[in-house]
Amino acid sequence: KLVDMGKEWLCFLQDTNGLVFRALPAALGVSKEKDFDVNSLTVPRKPGEAVGGICTLSNNSKGTEITVNVEYNQLDPLLRATVSKDGDVPDSTGFSPYPGNINVLVFKLQPYLDTLTKTHGAIPEFVNPKYTDASKTTFKKPTRLECMMQDYPKLLVGSDAKVGFTQMDRFICFSAVKNNVEDAAKKQALTGFAESAASGESDMFKTNRIILSMAGCQINTNEVPHKTFAGIDTLMGAKVVLAPSFGVTLKEIKEKLPSPEKVSISDTSTLVLEGDVTINSLTLDGSLCIRASEGAKVEIKNLTVKNDAIEYVAISEDDKVDEIYTIRGYVKSGQPGRVIEATSGECLVIKE
Repeated sequence: KLVDMGKEWLCFLQDTNGLVFRALPAALGVSKEKDFDVNSLTVPRKPGEAVGGICTLSNNSKGTEITVNVEYNQLDPLLRATVSKDGDVPDSTGFSPYPGNINVLVFKLQPYLDTLTKTHGAIPEFVNPKYTDASKTTFKKPTRLECMMQDYPKLLVGSDAKVGFTQMDRFICFSAVKNNVEDAAKKQALTGFAESAASGESDMFKTNRIILSMAGCQINTNEVPHKTFAGIDTLMGAKVVLAPSFGVTLKEIKEKLPSPEKVSISDTSTLVLEGDVTINSLTLDGSLCIRASEGAKVEIKNLTVKNDAIEYVAISEDDKVDEIYTIRGYVKSGQPGRVIEATSGECLVIKE
């Protein structure tokens, strides 16, 4: 159906990774420019991290090779058996030489349809057991037979299909949310990445701070404060939410900030931007939400906002709070602050 509709590309998203939508336009552009049949989005990966690695596997006897993800539980044994007895170790960059697969794939649709027609969608299966500890004698949870989208290139061996990957900095494309607070604290201690609700939210704010900084705004992206919630070290800094309706790419966001050097946001501030909002001059030390519904527009000519900041307060196991807070390890404290909202058909111009 998609091919009949004239669609050319299909993006597969896996894991609870909200950051990926900032990176998909670039990954799609690479796929088109390089004419990739399959393009995997990757990040720099630390050895031992529970993330598969993209490798080129060669079969010298058959003269074939394949670029494909190798799951993290298989990667180290494979490397020890073929490349080095040391297995998966860092190179001079401090990262593994094998890019980390984040389970985001861009497929060219027509070749994908041809392969599905030929194979009926059957992909090789494997087992990925999760153990309670390093002794590997007790399952953490029931194991199962699995097949994975990232194994799709195995169906292309012997064809002229072009399989590649696009590597981006982690801050722009990958912050999975999949661990409870106890497991997240352990994982952060081991790899530096908690992959929890707290870290996922914090990383989203961090990415948006970096984007505003890249656009030219005065906002701190380095040496921001840290707090610990449920044993998880969490970045603080300005809490910035940039809705897709405000802008997805850096180019779109720059267009909404014609004088970015006149936009200043303090470390303790909260800023939410949604819809057709243009900011010429803003000094923010507190909480501000600007929303323009579909068909509306807000233009900030000049605005200074100073009010009480929204803070995160750690909770204990005994606190009776909703699950959305227990999975983070904190609750939100403070008032919404200044809200500027334009409904459909309105055009608000703010100059204070």
